[in-house]
Amino acid sequence: MVRSSRALLWQPAAFPLSAQQVKDAYARVRASLIDDSLFIQDAARYGVTVDELDQRMQQPPARLDSGTSWDWLDGPEHYRWAVLRVLVEAYPSADRHELAGPVLVPGNAVHVVAGDVQVDGDLVLEEGAVLFVLGGLSVSGALVCRPCYSVVAAREIECADGATGGEVLALGGIRCPGTFFFGHNDYSARAASYDGDVLVDFERYNAFGRVAVRERVTDWDFPAAARVLGLPDDEDDLLDAYAEKLLSGQSTA
Repeated sequence: MVRSSRALLWQPAAFPLSAQQVKDAYARVRASLIDDSLFIQDAARYGVTVDELDQRMQQPPARLDSGTSWDWLDGPEHYRWAVLRVLVEAYPSADRHELAGPVLVPGNAVHVVAGDVQVDGDLVLEEGAVLFVLGGLSVSGALVCRPCYSVVAAREIECADGATGGEVLALGGIRCPGTFFFGHNDYSARAASYDGDVLVDFERYNAFGRVAVRERVTDWDFPAAARVLGLPDDEDDLLDAYAEKLLSGQSTA
């Protein structure tokens, strides 16, 4: 089924959860989830445990919204990645939501969309926005997450270019044929693979199972990163400047 709605991503209704449906889905995926390198490879460093995950999955909230879900989603991004895995299993959907961009996702709220989401244009997350897409997320323009905290999570993610200071979580791959800048070192990205042209993530401890790019900037060199992003060497705020560049219709090409 194909549906189109410009208001889809900021609908006020919370996403209802069935405790039994979540528990059953977790039981089906638990063995593979806790053995997945994206969950366990650096879990000890961040205090992530299977026991804690088990407890969370036995006590899901009645709904996902900004008021009830923080305890369930709190902590290192491993837990949010695991929640994504369980929700995709628990709520399969053949729906496809087509949105005309630019699409703005309001901040300080949790948004959950069952099915695939395709944005024709830019997708922008405001500070504090948490977006779970329980299918594939495809953005023909730029994926921009405003500085400070935000989360965009989906089964798979594709965008033309990207800029974020928050988390980007995918069960499968992140694909970006242009340039993606993961700025600041407060949060991380987590995905089975990353494919694209230019990846700039020298400030981050991103967890990618496989990386295939033409160029990856990992040296702690802000002027060099600025040049790759097509910005002046002396730019004070690379993330904000690059995000504004993308939203103005420019790219690094």
